[in-house]
Amino acid sequence: MYRIITVILLGIISCIVPSTRQMVPYDIVIYGGGFAGCAAASTAASYAPYKDILLVIPEPVQKPGGLGTVGGQNFADIRYWENKLVTTGSFGRWYNEAGQFYSTELMAEIINRDLARFPNLKIIYSSDIQQVRVKDDRIHSIYICPVIRERNGLIKWQGGKNLVSGEVFIDASIDGRLARLAGVPLNVGRQDWPLQYLSEEEKNADVAYQQAATLMFKVTGIEVPDLPKHTGEWAFTQDFKGNWGVAGGKHTWASDPLVVEFNRKYAQEGFSIKPINAAQNGAGSDEWWVNTLLIYNVDARAHMRDKGTARYPQKTLPHHLTVDKAWVAAREFLQNPDFINTLRQFKVKEGNKTYGFEEAELVLDTMGNPVVGEVLYIRESVHTRLSEQHPVQDSENHSFAVTTTETQQAGSSNNKGSDIENYPSRIGLGYYMMDINAYQPDDLTRSGGYEWPVTSWLRPDFLEDGGEPYNPVYLPYQMLVTEEVDNLLLPGYAVGCSSFAWAELRVLPNLAVLGDASGFAAVRAVSYNENLNSFDTHQIVWVQDRLKEMGALLEK
Repeated sequence: MYRIITVILLGIISCIVPSTRQMVPYDIVIYGGGFAGCAAASTAASYAPYKDILLVIPEPVQKPGGLGTVGGQNFADIRYWENKLVTTGSFGRWYNEAGQFYSTELMAEIINRDLARFPNLKIIYSSDIQQVRVKDDRIHSIYICPVIRERNGLIKWQGGKNLVSGEVFIDASIDGRLARLAGVPLNVGRQDWPLQYLSEEEKNADVAYQQAATLMFKVTGIEVPDLPKHTGEWAFTQDFKGNWGVAGGKHTWASDPLVVEFNRKYAQEGFSIKPINAAQNGAGSDEWWVNTLLIYNVDARAHMRDKGTARYPQKTLPHHLTVDKAWVAAREFLQNPDFINTLRQFKVKEGNKTYGFEEAELVLDTMGNPVVGEVLYIRESVHTRLSEQHPVQDSENHSFAVTTTETQQAGSSNNKGSDIENYPSRIGLGYYMMDINAYQPDDLTRSGGYEWPVTSWLRPDFLEDGGEPYNPVYLPYQMLVTEEVDNLLLPGYAVGCSSFAWAELRVLPNLAVLGDASGFAAVRAVSYNENLNSFDTHQIVWVQDRLKEMGALLEK
């Protein structure tokens, strides 16, 4: 009888307390399933076939690619410089197969094929970090646990732990979770902005606002012309794969009474819409992914499954939203009839034809919910400072490996511009616009009315300092490492750049560039038993040579 009771009790305990398996060792452990993480995994696995590599993907979906696939952000934010794409390497390879506006299913398949080539690469899907063990300034191991999205939309721990050790760890995540739990000094959001541009609430807190998030969603019924064209305020574009992309609506957004009233009304609920980017989900598809819904006060570090634990951020702004609650609220908001009626105002008439969203309909799943990205489009989370000695409220041009001035005033060659000092240790080029999507609803009307983009109104010094970057910026190796942890690389959102510099570097092609470099740096470290934050000219040149071999662009 006693034995029976004991067995029953042990069974109950095993259901309540997650089990921990024996520690599994790897040479390189990569955390994050987006473009940065997948690029790092591909380059590391291809150049170190004798090393064991693990890719941990926290998204609650069994597909790679993160925001660029399961997140629905299929409008690749590229910007040509002197008629060439400067974000080559892994992104260039995927881009050549999928196009600029692509099927998210196809892109996931392309990345999956890329990663499946390597028998030394293991992928664990739908698992997140519960604990990070640091010893002697090195990450020793991490506990990872499965996650699942429940029917109510929230993500919870599923039970059962894996203990994984590694020689090198790579944080390619969108929330810097690995870096944060390892004790890396991080700024939250725009904490490093000059004080005169911060709200009183932020000045008196140890955190700051992060850029508004977005939930991508699918529609049908978008009308495009027979051939690509610019008409009115709209650009109807077709890429070399035959996929359509649509961008525009600034005038409609700023002046259409229904749109203006929508934004005025729902700002108090934490939602706005912005001018639209939309991309066809593959050539010939009736379905499109749409980028227009802004969600405010989302703290990318905060997840419901961490509530009540040390993993939950200790310092937050009042009224912040967790990532999963924001996802649930945004999906529900899409079903508000005002939303689709407002979306349909984004159209242009040309003769007897009407192009755009006049006949748009939400795509619904079998449960009657809008089809949305499986992950929220987070635009900003945390930024790694050079060291703990640099105070939180320090200049954006002194506390980071990549500064605001370096990105905004980058030169046209290796002997011009504010990024000259980055040239010797360059591991790629970063290029896009300094694209801020607002922090709070009233940012949209800082000019006195609705005007897009909002960058120059939030940062009046932006135009004085040169406006949009004219040239790509040299990305230095130092932005990938931190003095606090010897064996950690940071190609994800926690990369070492200022918040305003991040406005340019945050797009997926740039992150893939950082992922490529991190993969090679990790290979170098594990192959020669070296500390990542002690790399000098010899090691960096080795990484540069590997990048050139794979077709990455390091020169302007």
